[in-house]
Amino acid sequence: MTPKMLYGPPPATLQLLLDDPAEHDFPCAERLLSGLTPQQAVEVPPGLSHSIAGILAHMHANVVFNLGLVQSEDPPSFRPPGDAWPSVSAREWPPLVQAFLADMARLGQIAQDAQELERRLYPATSTEPGWTVGYKLAASVAKHNAYHFGQIALIRRLLGAWE
Repeated sequence: MTPKMLYGPPPATLQLLLDDPAEHDFPCAERLLSGLTPQQAVEVPPGLSHSIAGILAHMHANVVFNLGLVQSEDPPSFRPPGDAWPSVSAREWPPLVQAFLADMARLGQIAQDAQELERRLYPATSTEPGWTVGYKLAASVAKHNAYHFGQIALIRRLLGAWE
């Protein structure tokens, strides 16, 4: 039987899934993105299709989309961001990192509000359960970011820019 509503984790857990500054298991976003030169950030290692900057721009597009979605009183049906893989120049790297971290902090603030996390974002249909804000942030932001942060850590290693 399909559940009628999918709920996310409690606020403290969701905050840690979005970013864990204490780095209990993995590096936090700020450390993972710091220390790269703009040239390293835009370099595409041989055999790969994206640079760290390209991956972060993709992640940021997803964060911006989901931030707008959860802040909307009447969320639209899912439509992926128009340019899911924006190109990024070396000059655009520092502001991209700042914008990503700032928008993630905004999501972290939303994640502190237990009532907001339980708000229904999408109603259940005859074939799909409904989604709460908390579930959307866990499934569409935290899970997505974890996948791409792993790519960033690997590319940093390939570039010799990670421990």
